[in-house]
Amino acid sequence: MKTIMLSFGLLLTAFTIEPDLLTGRWQSPVSPKGNVTTVVFKADNTFEGFVNNKPFVSGSYKLQDSVFTMQDNGCNGVVSMYKPIFFSNNDSLRFELIMDSCINRSEGVKRLVLGRVK
Repeated sequence: MKTIMLSFGLLLTAFTIEPDLLTGRWQSPVSPKGNVTTVVFKADNTFEGFVNNKPFVSGSYKLQDSVFTMQDNGCNGVVSMYKPIFFSNNDSLRFELIMDSCINRSEGVKRLVLGRVK
């Protein structure tokens, strides 16, 4: 009986742990202006953004219940919320606006589509 309960508990846990889909290096295709955006999401809930391999933005984030909350150094500490949309076998990513009063950031994020760099 203990074995059955343990097996059931492990099975239940396997279906409730959400894989960490976000951590890692993501990159955009070349933009019409010739720019490539790279974002590195780290396991310590920080991120760094680069344009053409030059540092552009950094900050912290939290991903909980399909809500991506971030704060970066480009918007005077304004917190934003987006819904991450993973597609193409979770190897592509875009963000859907929930709340962001920083116009420059929200305009950039709405155009951004990223692919996982392996």
